[in-house]
Amino acid sequence: MTIVESRPDFWEVLAGRAPGKPVGPHDADVWRAVSERLNPAKATPRLRDGVEVVELQSARGATYVMLRSPDEADPCYLRLTPEEWALVECMDGQRSVARLVADFARITGRLAPEQVTRVVADLAGNRLLEELPVDAFKTLSAVRTKGRLVRTALAFARGRRMVLANVDPLVGFLYRAGGKLLFTRLVALFLGGLGVLGLGAFCVLWLRGDQSVFLSGGSYFTGAIVLLVCNVFALACHELAHALAVKHAGRRVPAAGFLVYFGIPSVFVDTTDVWMSSRRARIVTTAAGPAAGLVLAGTMSLLALLLPPVAPLAFKLAFVWYLNALFNLNPLIALDGYYLLMDWLEIPNLRSRALAWVGARLRRKPPKFRELDGEGRLIALYGMLAVAWLAVAANLVWRIWVDRVGGLFTGLWHGGFLGKLGVLVIVLALFAPMLYVLGGKAVRSVRRWQRRRADAKVHEDLPARLDGLRASGLGGLHPDALTEMGREARWVRPRDGEPLVHRGAAVSDLFVVVEGIAEARRPGDPGGVIRQRIGAGGLIGLANALTGNPASLEWYTIGATLLAVPSGVVVNAVGELPSPPPADLAELEDLLDETPQFSTVSAEAYLGITARAQVVPLPPGAPLVLDGPADAALVAAGALQRYDGEEVRRGSVIGPFGNEGPGEAAVARTHVRVWRFPGLANVSPLPPAPHPLAGAGAVHAASGGGVHSVRPPAPLVVPPGPPSQDIDRDVDGHFERRLRWLLVLVLGFAVLLTGTNFWPAPAWAEMPSDRVLVQVESGTAEVTVEGAPEGLAAGADRYLGAGDTILTGARSAVRLTFRGGSVAVLCAGTQLAVGELFSPSGHPIQPTGRVNLGKGRMLVDTASGSSAFWPFQLTVQTQAGPVVTQNLARLTVEPTGAQVAVGKVTLAGAPAPSGPAPTCGDGRSLPQRPTVDPSSQPPPPTLQVDPPSESPSASPSTSDSPSPEATNGPRPTTRGPNVPPPVPTTQGPGTQPSPSPSPSTSSSTSRSPDPPPTSSSSPPDDDPTIIG
Repeated sequence: MTIVESRPDFWEVLAGRAPGKPVGPHDADVWRAVSERLNPAKATPRLRDGVEVVELQSARGATYVMLRSPDEADPCYLRLTPEEWALVECMDGQRSVARLVADFARITGRLAPEQVTRVVADLAGNRLLEELPVDAFKTLSAVRTKGRLVRTALAFARGRRMVLANVDPLVGFLYRAGGKLLFTRLVALFLGGLGVLGLGAFCVLWLRGDQSVFLSGGSYFTGAIVLLVCNVFALACHELAHALAVKHAGRRVPAAGFLVYFGIPSVFVDTTDVWMSSRRARIVTTAAGPAAGLVLAGTMSLLALLLPPVAPLAFKLAFVWYLNALFNLNPLIALDGYYLLMDWLEIPNLRSRALAWVGARLRRKPPKFRELDGEGRLIALYGMLAVAWLAVAANLVWRIWVDRVGGLFTGLWHGGFLGKLGVLVIVLALFAPMLYVLGGKAVRSVRRWQRRRADAKVHEDLPARLDGLRASGLGGLHPDALTEMGREARWVRPRDGEPLVHRGAAVSDLFVVVEGIAEARRPGDPGGVIRQRIGAGGLIGLANALTGNPASLEWYTIGATLLAVPSGVVVNAVGELPSPPPADLAELEDLLDETPQFSTVSAEAYLGITARAQVVPLPPGAPLVLDGPADAALVAAGALQRYDGEEVRRGSVIGPFGNEGPGEAAVARTHVRVWRFPGLANVSPLPPAPHPLAGAGAVHAASGGGVHSVRPPAPLVVPPGPPSQDIDRDVDGHFERRLRWLLVLVLGFAVLLTGTNFWPAPAWAEMPSDRVLVQVESGTAEVTVEGAPEGLAAGADRYLGAGDTILTGARSAVRLTFRGGSVAVLCAGTQLAVGELFSPSGHPIQPTGRVNLGKGRMLVDTASGSSAFWPFQLTVQTQAGPVVTQNLARLTVEPTGAQVAVGKVTLAGAPAPSGPAPTCGDGRSLPQRPTVDPSSQPPPPTLQVDPPSESPSASPSTSDSPSPEATNGPRPTTRGPNVPPPVPTTQGPGTQPSPSPSPSTSSSTSRSPDPPPTSSSSPPDDDPTIIG
């Protein structure tokens, strides 16, 4: 279902302000002019030239008509029934509204003056009539309701359009140049498969942890800028997909541009013209944006997996596209996911009503699911689907926070004021949509609290209550009666979609709609059927308050503010309504119930008809004269001959004819008893109100609006009335079955995501390559970061780089995590200085580093935690000489030596002695975890190691200084950052293969064995074990 921007009141559509609140010296004259031009007895509406008309079909097979105003800029759209369109065709500027009531009675065979009034209001509110009454408000155009600063702040928060351009020619060219191929079945299937494969590739990349989301070039600031640019590009592609889908539907894309939303640049495309297309075209248009994002994200993921040089940027683009799709498909927010279901189910106000039902069930309030009708079950299933999607979103947000945002937090939060500010900005930008929703709820809660406080002050609030009553259908009552009602009235602000009045329930209050929209439906009707709709000034439960009868419809509101007036006060204010004697009234009620023309009138109209009805006996030959253009008569007994020669008997309706003066409608052939109804153009039982169209529920359907302006933010209203005869009532059952399966799939996906949360997160994913993650597992530790000492308690973590030091306290343990997942545990009383850490380019990545162990004990496991990394190459400077790991190893290092449990390690150039499993002596040991073998992904040819002739120089010299200071400064043997160090090919038992270009035996045997250490020799310039 398409959508429009709903206005709470027809008068606001005309004047741009709430009724009953004068804003200028000419206000009274303005209102008088509008009232005169829209008075049902005087108004003669005429349809504008150039209005586009399209006949379409709903999801349930009912035919409807869409109208588009001829405005090139900001056109309006309106949906009508075929009967209402036939009425509009009668609007030639000569017929009054009263005459149109008669025309509509001839078209439909039923009297519906309220429907005619509503159609006129809808047409005027959507600029579809000539001589629009908005011209009367030119004197109010300069009135400002908010200051410039407030308006600027609101526009900035809600999404202010910065650039507008007519992009229809460009989009049309792109569509003809190849964009139309995207909508063919074969290409769609290929792209769908590409998206599925790409999602799997993205999961692999995410779990490997070799690509960062928030880092770019080792800088979080640069990464934030790159993400911002990627986000704008992703949104542009998203909106371009929507625009191409509109061209595929044969419609126009009138505008596009940039906007700023809470300081974040965004993109918009106006695609509202697709409302003039079929339901299928609307669904395709809505789905095109998220589908394009998923396909492009999958493509980027595959490129990142297959082409490592482009992986950093491709992975960021994929992340942004997936995040954008996740947000847009959320059914709780009025974006693509919600509109997809709206277009599919075609049920108005689906989200608000579903959330109201879910909230009621959480509070154990009725109705239960099995007690709902067909439409109610669809709404309930949508609510459950939204809750299931919340579970999916919660899992994904948790995974993003643990895997990525946590690392970002560690890297920036402890970097001073600017670092903390950077964290806040990035987190706010990442979760801005969610924070916007939560912030909106908080603001609304504060406003409700402020309103309740203001409402409690009856005397101060009385003028506002009287304004609402005067602008309603009660405005024609005596001022004293209105004052009494104002004193007894109370403000009611129900939640959107929450039932206000239940069918069959006693009505203790009359509700006056001051702001917003109220809609009524009858349980058991097909989905999407609205029996009544009223806007500001409308009354809910008037007939029930006056008669004491239970409610016949179920009412709910959208963005409404109501005044609740006790029924007893209403009865006293209105007084006793005129009515025929009891015997005649019983006859009239039976007659009205038998007559199909009156079967669809509202309870209030029914009460007004019976209050004004006059019984007229006619002898044979006497004429039946109808005095006014909206007068009608209902035959109770006898036979008459109409002016056209047709004979009519009991149950036949004569008129209204819309004549300007009295006219002879029929002649009695026998003794006749006729009920005459004067003035059917206004059937309210109350005195005429100052505003003739108050409560008509007119809506305004303009293009554009909203941040994500595929659609404005409210559904295109279905014309209220009884169900159409061509509605397929079996469609709701089909929708229900599909929704059940969709709910099962989303729940299964949520359970799957919950299970993946038990997988360990790549702690190094958002860590710069020249840093090591320090986590205090127990006790305390003292670190020196860039010369500044700091104490860490259990659970704290930091990133340390070259020159930083660590000292663990007594009964403490600190865990170091290097890039790629290799870990080390510092036992109690250990002092360590961090040397330079380096990860050369290539794939798999070979992380290397060196540290200086001053005292204590260090447990090391060089195994990588990801297939994207080779085992960590670590050099530990000790008093006994450098300890150098080769491939996979588990060892214990102390200042006086090292013991190897697994793998091959050299100490001062000689093989280190074997020893037991690494342990601190207090029961603490290295964590046991599976070893990931990256050899299944052979490195590209560009990662070939140095020639075999260099292998004899791979052993370090014992002449290196063991002091911590020696590791901080540059050394003559430091390799350049673009030259990866050669790795020995000698494999120990249980080690992983070295990243050699070929796994053949000849390659591994071509190198000479490691020579014995020579203490007098100095390391060569290309010593691979000294990492600068």
